Order: sequence, then structure tokens, then C-alpha cells
Amino acid sequence: MTGFGRASSGRGKLTADAEARSVNGRYLQVRCRLPSELLRLEPRLDALVRKSVGRGTIDVNVRVRNGKEKTLPRVNKQALSVYRDALDKLGGGDAAALLSLPGVISSAEPEPSERAVDSVVMDAAREAVEKMRAARASEGKRLRAAIRRELTALRRHLSVIRRLAPASVKASHAAMRKRVNAMLAGTSLPADEPGLLRELAMLSDKRDITEEIDRLDSHLVAVAESLDEGGAVGRQLDFLLQEIGREVNTIGSKASDAKITERVVSCKGGVERLREQAANIE
Repeated sequence: MTGFGRASSGRGKLTADAEARSVNGRYLQVRCRLPSELLRLEPRLDALVRKSVGRGTIDVNVRVRNGKEKTLPRVNKQALSVYRDALDKLGGGDAAALLSLPGVISSAEPEPSERAVDSVVMDAAREAVEKMRAARASEGKRLRAAIRRELTALRRHLSVIRRLAPASVKASHAAMRKRVNAMLAGTSLPADEPGLLRELAMLSDKRDITEEIDRLDSHLVAVAESLDEGGAVGRQLDFLLQEIGREVNTIGSKASDAKITERVVSCKGGVERLREQAANIE
């Protein structure tokens, strides 16, 4: 499912901005885009996303702003005096070089600690991921409604196929008997020859689509139950729709009735739409 979340968190003049985006994906992939100085947080951000999301490609972007005012550097006169005395005792030298020694020049305001930076970044990321998850949940509700509409249409087609099936099988048997009688005409082979009857029984069974109809109906019920249960059902729907497609194809190959074939074509279109929608569900 797709989703987007943006959030900011601050502490004093330190601010972290985070964005979380998700696009459809069969499996879960987390990609973190961080400044080099924040790469240490990538494992924590990855774990944060995986606790909230089970499927899709997730991008997490973070940046940190330090809003402190730029001030002139400050000279530590006491440290400079110590370095100057030491230089004089050594016989003198370039006094300007003393300014580059540790502790002589310092910023008027210390840099924020690593712990403070990590805290505001994770706070912003948590809120952004939660907003993204909420957006995905809203889209999931809409997709579930669309899937239920497709299921209703499939059930209507299946109901018609179930009603037409007995007459289709009878017509197929009658046509088969007619062809067999025509082939046996003028031959010495009896119509009740056991081997012939066995072959005819096998051919007749291949025209019966009752079992496929029952299995297809069972799979449609399973899809509806999965949607009612909620939670992460995307992979389960993938499997069920694969089985539904298989049963629809089998019905189409076994049935010879034109009206059933028309319904099968409509069912195939519905199954493809269901697959596209299920691919977007977590």
C-alpha cells in the first residue's frame, strides 16, 4: 500500500525532520536516507519500520537542523597564556601557531550531544512512520471495499455457472453418445463393450465441473473471511487468488457451454482485478 508521513521533533534549537513513504511491494524493503553523521541510526530506523509495516518498499528520509545563531569564536585567554609561557621557555617561536592548539579557540555554544541528536531524530521518525501507517490503513479500507465488490460479482457469475452446469453436462453426454453411435454404425463392436464404456465414463467425468465449482466457492468464502479478520492478509490473499484463478481456468477448459464460457471470461477479468488490488494490501 502507499502512504506518506512527515513529522518534526525539536529540543532547544535542535530540530529533526523525518519523512516516511511507502509504495507497493510484495515483500518488505526498508531504505533509510540519512546524513553521514547519522548512519549509526540506520539499524534503529529499520527496526522501527519493521515493527509497524509488514509489506511494501519503505523510504525513510531524515535531516537535522541546528538553529543556533552563528557567533564569533571565543579565545580562551587562560589556555593561550599557558601555551605562550611554554613557548617562551622553549626559546620562542611563531605565536600565531598557538591559536591552532586544542582549547585555545572554541565556539560560544557547544555542539548538541550525540544522545540529544539521536533522541530528536527517533522521535520525528516514529511520528512520521505512524502517520504513514495510518495513511496505509485508510487505503487498506478502501481496497478491502473494492475487493468485496469484486467478490460479489464473482459469486453472481459462479451462481449462474452452477445453475447451467447440470444441463451443460447432460448436453455434453448426449452429444458424446451421438458421436459414439455414429462411429459404431456399420461396425461389429457392441455399444456396451466394457472398455468402451470405461473410456466413455472417463470422458464424461472430465466434463463435470461440480468439484471445481465447490472449490471455487470455498476459496471465495476464505477470501471474505480473511478480509473480515483484518490484519496483514496480503500474502494469504495472493495464495487464495492463485487457487481461484486455477479453478476458473479448469472450469473454462472443461465446460463446453457457450453461456458458461462467457461467465468464465468475466470471472477471469475479475480475478485479475483482485490480484492487482490484493498486491496493494499488506
